[in-house]
Amino acid sequence: MTSWGSIRTNPLKQKEPTIRSYYSSESDYATSTLQMLYSFVYCQRVAEPFYIHDKKGYFQPLLQVSPILHYVKESPPGATNFADDVNQLAPVLNQLSFNTLKRTIQSLFLYNNETKARIDTFLSNFGLVKQTFDVGIVLDISGCVAQVIPLLKQFQKRTGKKTLRVFVMTDTMNLLQEFAQKGDPSWSYVSMMRFNTPQDDTYKLLKTLSEFHLMKQIEFVAVKLGSSVGKLLYLSSEKVVNESQILAIDGVSWKVL
Repeated sequence: MTSWGSIRTNPLKQKEPTIRSYYSSESDYATSTLQMLYSFVYCQRVAEPFYIHDKKGYFQPLLQVSPILHYVKESPPGATNFADDVNQLAPVLNQLSFNTLKRTIQSLFLYNNETKARIDTFLSNFGLVKQTFDVGIVLDISGCVAQVIPLLKQFQKRTGKKTLRVFVMTDTMNLLQEFAQKGDPSWSYVSMMRFNTPQDDTYKLLKTLSEFHLMKQIEFVAVKLGSSVGKLLYLSSEKVVNESQILAIDGVSWKVL
């Protein structure tokens, strides 16, 4: 008689999951991150696992480990890349209230301790760990300074502030200089942009992460709400909770896609 204990069984080989869709992009940080978050929320709502092919290292090395984020080493053959047509996500995302979308994104978009420490060190090197600002602005394209200045003057008049302390998020020294020259004398400004800024990708990414971190702590921001930077800031900000706190440089209202 053969006992149960003497029967040898071979463990079943686990079947690899069929990946139908994933996210991968080589766009800039703001665009890639916003689209990744939109893709995640979409997959969550339609009850599909979410896969990321992290080509530029924007996510796996930076974010906290999460059982709902799955990383793949290469693009899954035959799978749909959300980045190829982000508008396909609109029917699902548009059903969500802004507050629901914001809460969901904030619950996922969490940096790991190493990333937090590197951001803190970067901010410390600029003396920006405990500084506060009345308003944060984004200067990114030619002509934007002329659009920002009237918005800041209106904001100053509306709030009754005699002076404004402004944080400027930019990668363009010419725009920063233009703002310094044309801005009101009652304004002071701080930026992480410097002459001879290192051009390596690691430094540029850390600067971007630190700028976003700082902007997220500011109660009022002047951004293009139709841009990836503006949308990502609005959704991830800890201080901006409604559209009245945004000085829309492009004059548009909030829209997911």
